[in-house]
Amino acid sequence: MSDQQLKTLIELINAKDEQLKDAKKHLRELEADVPMDLEDLLLSLKDLRDQVKEKKEEHLKNLLENNAEYPEVREEIQNLKEEIANAKLELFATAANLSREKGNLDQTVNVQGAPMRLQTQSEVQVFLNGKQLK
Repeated sequence: MSDQQLKTLIELINAKDEQLKDAKKHLRELEADVPMDLEDLLLSLKDLRDQVKEKKEEHLKNLLENNAEYPEVREEIQNLKEEIANAKLELFATAANLSREKGNLDQTVNVQGAPMRLQTQSEVQVFLNGKQLK
């Protein structure tokens, strides 16, 4: 292909891109012109969503203030998440040390009667049953 043919093709692509931008702009203008009843429905929907959000926030506030069990359960959930994160960190560290010693790991262990496959790669990514742990 000559330089002239390349130039012609690039100019054609640029012209078509400009036409595409204009067509998309025109389409957005047509879509923006909505009937009044649709606009009213959209506003009502937004209003209703705001009301639902307010009621939900009010309900959660009441739970925090009036239900002694609710904050305890939330705290328990937070503690469990922290324990899981610490256990994963320990698993990562152990897997990293083993992979430094033995190279990439691909090991299967039985946990509660179910086989669990532990894999590492050189970037020290840990996979459990083929799913990457983050």
